[in-house]
Amino acid sequence: MAGRRAAIAGSGALVPDLLAAARHRGFEIQLLTLGRRRDLEGCRAVPFSLSEPQQAIEAIRDFGATSFVMAGGVSISDLARERLRSFFSGKAATVGDTGLSRLTDDLARLTGARPLGVHEIAPELLAGEGLIAGPEPTAAQRDAAGYGLELARRAGALDLGQAVVVAGRRAIAAEDIGGTDALLARVRRLRRRGFTADGGSPLVLAKAAKPEQPLYVDLPAIGPVTIARARRAGVGAIVLQTGAALVIGRRELAEAAVRAGISVIGMVPADA
Repeated sequence: MAGRRAAIAGSGALVPDLLAAARHRGFEIQLLTLGRRRDLEGCRAVPFSLSEPQQAIEAIRDFGATSFVMAGGVSISDLARERLRSFFSGKAATVGDTGLSRLTDDLARLTGARPLGVHEIAPELLAGEGLIAGPEPTAAQRDAAGYGLELARRAGALDLGQAVVVAGRRAIAAEDIGGTDALLARVRRLRRRGFTADGGSPLVLAKAAKPEQPLYVDLPAIGPVTIARARRAGVGAIVLQTGAALVIGRRELAEAAVRAGISVIGMVPADA
C-alpha cells in the first residue's frame, strides 16, 4: 500500500537502491540527508545535522510521514554524540546498535511515525540462503563460514561490530567502530605480515545481525566495493546471515564476485 515514508540517508550505495525500491512500490518519499549527495537525482533532499536532531523531527512531522527508515553509513563526531545524548535525555548513551535502537524509538515517539527496516521497503535486497554470487564454495570454505557466522553473532551480543574474518576455525580480526572497510584493511595488513596463514585454511568474511538487534536498525550489508576490498585482503568467501543482511548493487556485486573468484553465500546461524 502506498504511503508517505521519510528516509534518513547516510553515505553509500544503499540509499539509491532503497529509493528505487520505494518508487517502484508507489511510496512517496522524503529524503533527509546527512551531508551532500550528488547521486540522488529527481529526489528533493532535506539536509540536516546530527548535532541538531530537531531539524529531522520537524521535517518528518511537516511531511506527514507515517513511517521512517534509516539507511547508509554514518560518521558521528564527539560533539554530535554529546548533543544527541543531551537531546534524548541520555537515552542514546552509545551509538552502537543498542543506542541506535533507543534513538529510533525516541524518534518514533516524537514524530508519530513508526520505524521501518530497509528490508520492509526493499525485501529484494535481503540475502537468501545458498549461493548468492561467485563460484561454489569449497567444503573448507563452508565450514569456515559456519564458524565465522557463529563468531560474528557472539561479537554482536557484546554490541560490537557485525563482522569477523576467520582463517578456517581461527579468528583473525573482528569489526569495530571503523566498520567492514577498516576490518578488511586490517586483515590485509595482517596478511602481508604473515599473521593470517593457518595451514592453507581459507580466509572468510562473516557478517551477521546482532542477536538482540531490531531489524530496522543498521542491518549488515555488502556491495561491490566490499568484494574489491575482500579480494585485496585475500578473502576467498563471504557469508551473510540469511534474511538479516543486505546485498547492495546485486548485479554489479555478482559480476565483481565472478571476476575476483569470491564465493558469496547466505547461511542460517546455528543459534538463530
